[in-house]
Amino acid sequence: MTEVLGTFAVGALTYLLGVFFVTILVAVAIAWGIRWGITWSIKTISRDTELEAWLKRVLGAANRSDS
Repeated sequence: MTEVLGTFAVGALTYLLGVFFVTILVAVAIAWGIRWGITWSIKTISRDTELEAWLKRVLGAANRSDS
């Protein structure tokens, strides 16, 4: 009886450790994906001259109205 319970406990522990390990891997992959995506977006946006001109116009108007 104890042998069956011991085998079950080892199997359950092995399963839970595997699930934990895979969960950590997925979390790291998602974090890297978000970081890469944000970096790519910032690089793409920073090359947009129309957006830059629009931001200068909008933020410049906001700064003038604060004074």
